[in-house]
Amino acid sequence: GSAGAAAPRKLDFKNPSDLLYAQIKMDGDLRDHEQVVTWIKGIVYGIFEDGKTLSPMFSASILSFSRSYRVDDTTYRNMSNFVTAYLDLDTEEVLSEWWNPWLARKVPVVNYASTLHTEVKPMRARLRDAKVRIEWLVNANEVIRVTDAVLVKQNPITPQKWPSASVGPVYYKNQSAQCIARLDELENTDLPSVSAVSIGQRHGPWYPWQQMGMRAGRTYRRDVSVKLASLDRVPRGFLQYAEKHHSDFMSAPSVWTGAYKDPETLWAETMPAEVPDRARE
Repeated sequence: GSAGAAAPRKLDFKNPSDLLYAQIKMDGDLRDHEQVVTWIKGIVYGIFEDGKTLSPMFSASILSFSRSYRVDDTTYRNMSNFVTAYLDLDTEEVLSEWWNPWLARKVPVVNYASTLHTEVKPMRARLRDAKVRIEWLVNANEVIRVTDAVLVKQNPITPQKWPSASVGPVYYKNQSAQCIARLDELENTDLPSVSAVSIGQRHGPWYPWQQMGMRAGRTYRRDVSVKLASLDRVPRGFLQYAEKHHSDFMSAPSVWTGAYKDPETLWAETMPAEVPDRARE
């Protein structure tokens, strides 16, 4: 006899296990260690505090290679490598330098690659001052997951050591993302992964390589994230850059280490100081 179709899993969006099941299908793949490739493309704007200046500056392009594996009904572990580069708005060429209109000079662009290991849990909306809020909305056959995150930390890029790169002793950013998928695909147990589109917004400080120092203002990035069946949709210049300079990051990690260094920490560990440390001389 022929095997029948698997029974659908009716999702209860108040049940932590169902929330995690939907979250992993939207972001990754339920199959342990199955690689998922995601491309994020956005535009970065500069905003001055006077509220009169909003300038598109450059594009941001990110390739992420991730794997997830199940720990229990309420926890998955996700391992990912990602490559980030900043592109010219018109040509989509990877930038090695950028004309800073506020400084009236060119500055070197710092593109980078990193690894992210994180535990994924089905977080619900929490207290108003929570660092992360996740809310789920279901409308007919659409499921929308809304995530808001606030990060405030001591800035490893200190003004004393990097006066032109540092935005001050405290680093902050606010991020929001809306991920949309089909309910019937999420409830289809034959599908370990589903197509999903995420639209994100990020408010944060100036990027350190912009050399804006502690000038009043911030950046705003708007981006769209999609899963890829192949790398054909990725801009050729960005893909060639990633393959040439960060080939070790062009696949997902296979071993959980729990280690992650954010871009600010990577900068502080790898970029030469602008002001020499006299105490070591």
